[in-house]
Amino acid sequence: MNRKRIFFIGIFGIAFLCTGLFYWYIQRQANYAKIREIFAPFYEYSGRLTAEEQKRFSEFADSIMDFELSLAKKYALPKRERLQLEAHNMMLYRNNPELVLFMGLPADVDVDPYIRHFSILVLIIKTKLADLPAGSRKLIISHLEMLGKRLTKSSVEAYIEEVKNLPHRPRQELPTMRFGITTAGTKGGDQWVLEADGSLVFPEGGRRGVVHITDTYGNEYTVDLDIPPTDTGMIESTTELYTEIDRIFEQLTDVELQRLSALDKTERTAAIEKLLGSE
Repeated sequence: MNRKRIFFIGIFGIAFLCTGLFYWYIQRQANYAKIREIFAPFYEYSGRLTAEEQKRFSEFADSIMDFELSLAKKYALPKRERLQLEAHNMMLYRNNPELVLFMGLPADVDVDPYIRHFSILVLIIKTKLADLPAGSRKLIISHLEMLGKRLTKSSVEAYIEEVKNLPHRPRQELPTMRFGITTAGTKGGDQWVLEADGSLVFPEGGRRGVVHITDTYGNEYTVDLDIPPTDTGMIESTTELYTEIDRIFEQLTDVELQRLSALDKTERTAAIEKLLGSE
């Protein structure tokens, strides 16, 4: 094979590769444009929404959830844009806790922990987007994730206390599901007996059974309904926890993240420790 032939094959290969890369780039930009158009209405909703706006937003969010899974990867946004969209969405839920009811949750659900949950998620995403050194970013995110775990544990412990204090009566239902709980059910209990006069009587020596609870982290809890409730003193003060989360949310703004990124290592470490209350 002479040099001229090798040269032309090389030129052809390079041209083919460049054409393929150019086509791939154009196709990717077209996909980005399509998905940006689909998600653009998300940014039409911000701040505190009216009841009608909340309804329209939930309907729009449901329609997005029906987006073909097979197309989701093909039309995925760049990572930074995905995070910005997610932060905007989480902020909407934080400012409009009523939206959690559109998730199919009971109407009497306590939305306070959800507000703090979405606050934490917003801050984690914003920290990921911030121009911070990896070590500083990891320190902040780890603290926020720890707050999330405390929030779940506090909610589960409060639920356990409600379960322990359930009155013993026929057809007893468990309390309304709380934030952070994925499953809760009673097992092993004896049934009430229907007497001839139509009354229901619990069999002597019968057992009420146990309640199995699983939280969002996969932790399992068991409550024996036949053991008299006692004050364990385990529950963390939700007021103090909510106050701590609210404080960090108010202080860790975009402006503050930008300020932290401009500090030198020593100053930044001290500022983060002060912010997180770890001094």
